[in-house]
Amino acid sequence: MRHISSFRRSSVIPAVVAASLALLAGCDSPSVAFSGVPAQRITVGPSTFSVRVRGERAESLRVSREFRPSESAVLARAAQAIEQASGCAIARGGLEGDQAIQRAKLDCG
Repeated sequence: MRHISSFRRSSVIPAVVAASLALLAGCDSPSVAFSGVPAQRITVGPSTFSVRVRGERAESLRVSREFRPSESAVLARAAQAIEQASGCAIARGGLEGDQAIQRAKLDCG
């Protein structure tokens, strides 16, 4: 009995870990404000972003793997991706975020 139970545990744990990693690798879920908005994939340099635009607001999620990217470099690339996806400039002082999620207020006028 002991042998069977340890076999089950040893085969279940790797399966759970693999399933969890698969879910995390595909993480591209927008915030509630951008739920239901289709995403555009935009690549700028080594960064790939999933960009959603709703009205005069935009949200991007960096979906590429990068080793310790600097916040300033990612924000600069996110700004380019957001402007490309929206066709609008980002309003002065209208970009905030970090290496994972960026939000912008757009100036489409």
